[in-house]
Amino acid sequence: MPVARALALGGSLGPGTLLRGPQPEADALPLAGAREQRRGRAMASGGAERARLQASGAGTELEAEAVYAQEESECSSRRWGAQHVGARELAELYSPGKRLQEWISVILCFCLISFNFYNLLSYLSLDHTLSVIVGIFAGVITADFLSGLVHWGADTWGSVELPIVGKAFIRPFREHHIDPTAITRHDFIETNGDNCMMTLVPLANMAYKFVSLSPEALYQTCPWECYVFALAIFVTLTNQIHKWSHTYFGLPRWVIFLQDWHVILPRKHHRIHHVSPHETYFCITTGWLNYPLEKIGFWRCLENIIQGVTGEKPRADDMKWAQKVK
Repeated sequence: MPVARALALGGSLGPGTLLRGPQPEADALPLAGAREQRRGRAMASGGAERARLQASGAGTELEAEAVYAQEESECSSRRWGAQHVGARELAELYSPGKRLQEWISVILCFCLISFNFYNLLSYLSLDHTLSVIVGIFAGVITADFLSGLVHWGADTWGSVELPIVGKAFIRPFREHHIDPTAITRHDFIETNGDNCMMTLVPLANMAYKFVSLSPEALYQTCPWECYVFALAIFVTLTNQIHKWSHTYFGLPRWVIFLQDWHVILPRKHHRIHHVSPHETYFCITTGWLNYPLEKIGFWRCLENIIQGVTGEKPRADDMKWAQKVK
């Protein structure tokens, strides 16, 4: 993290901070050891602070931002960012085949969205008003929960070495924790390709109904289809919303407005998740469910069950990539 940014966020260089620059070879091992000790202390203090903030519930977002800034300033410069060894290695695993899958998913998804939206409008009526509003709201809530479930699963379990899904789907989650701003450098296709793929089946099923069912049947099921359509739209846009939560410059005013009013995931709200070891606030569509799920210990309960059954340690692969130095 740049020194100027640390100071701007209220951090302090501290008496032991080392400025960047070439070091004699004799100093390499002591310096590496010191950096590792500082990183370990920062992660431990970050976890303790997060637990306190979650227990208090008051001022969580502002305090978590301060903890995040403190942790970044205390960690080694190779812990975060595009120059981290693990981040570079993970970025290189993005393949032409993956790019093709994303292009196909985006094209098919938006074709189906356009077709279904046109047909939905044809069957809407004033009689559906209340049920459509409820359906849309339920779709947004469901999308937020599913974003948390997928995010938690990919962050917490699995490995980049897994066949097929490892490099294709788990890799971006590992890269994101050690280079959080990498997502802001991704174009529209790379950002949204996987989410578009996830919605292809429900959107295709909806399109099939529009061409196969009678007008009377479609009129009756219109509120349900509005729920499915809202769910598909917000799942499709989840990673774009996530990208905006990491973008601090050049956002359109309407996006900032939606963030400020917490219609979509706010930037400060998402900072809570990025305090190591990234074990909370997984919902990234609107973030509405993060606080209630945290209060009931939903994710911790799931982790305890899975760890008890399988013996696997949560976030072991995530930490392995974060600690890569060569």
